[in-house]
Amino acid sequence: MAGFKINIFYVIASVCSLLLVIYIWLIFLPLYEGTVAYEYVRNMAFVLTILLLASAGIQIFLSVKKISKDEKIFA
Repeated sequence: MAGFKINIFYVIASVCSLLLVIYIWLIFLPLYEGTVAYEYVRNMAFVLTILLLASAGIQIFLSVKKISKDEKIFA
């Protein structure tokens, strides 16, 4: 049976990326509500959200490493 090893640094990085998405939508974007620049900032928030979610997904994917039987012997 193969085991899994989790790299905590990738997990922390993905959590930070998700926190940035939350910050953008709940704190940063409402500052521009009612201004002329709101549409532009909202569009940039969409782009940043897509990029940060992709980054978080890749980091979560990289954080899990499958351990082979040979690595279990040396571990």
